[in-house]
Amino acid sequence: MKNADIKFLARVVSLVSLGKTKNLEEELKKNLLIETNLRRVEEAILQCYLFAGFPAVIEGFIVLRKLANKRSARPKDYNVNKFYLNGVKTCQKVYGENFDKLIQNMKSLHPDLLKWMLIEGYGKVLSRDVLSLKERELLNVAILTSLGWERQLYSHLKGALNVGVKQNEVIEIIETISDICGAKKANTALRIFQKILSLS
Repeated sequence: MKNADIKFLARVVSLVSLGKTKNLEEELKKNLLIETNLRRVEEAILQCYLFAGFPAVIEGFIVLRKLANKRSARPKDYNVNKFYLNGVKTCQKVYGENFDKLIQNMKSLHPDLLKWMLIEGYGKVLSRDVLSLKERELLNVAILTSLGWERQLYSHLKGALNVGVKQNEVIEIIETISDICGAKKANTALRIFQKILSLS
């Protein structure tokens, strides 16, 4: 995991999630290796779909295609059973000992929510290749910090540690996007992270 590269991708997902398309275009132009990183940028933007939705992802790709019209990705096979099995494995890695509790919580909210989370979130999106699970969890931290979803941010800050992300890497990602999401959201994320560290 290259430090500069993941910081760049964190800035991209923060801008995409917040719908800051003009700033996104400037950020992409600044990166001289956009052709080299194109597939990774595409994956990062796709990942925003989980927490920021289709509108953000569509607008993000419109900006990207203005600068890099060539698509580097091929469509993936749509295999729901495979998504489910991969989703369970990935979710277990992220949640660790809290996996069973998460399953019960999702079941109690709505009968379909659990399968959607495992198939869509952890199977279809977070189990994809190109970006490692460590990188994907750091990007989840950036997206959730930007959008201010504190409960989910708490879970994915813990998840980042569970999959082997170092404490300083998490802090650096939050600091990297603070000028995009604002100091208040960044400080909230850092406070939540310190709470997690104090409990471990």
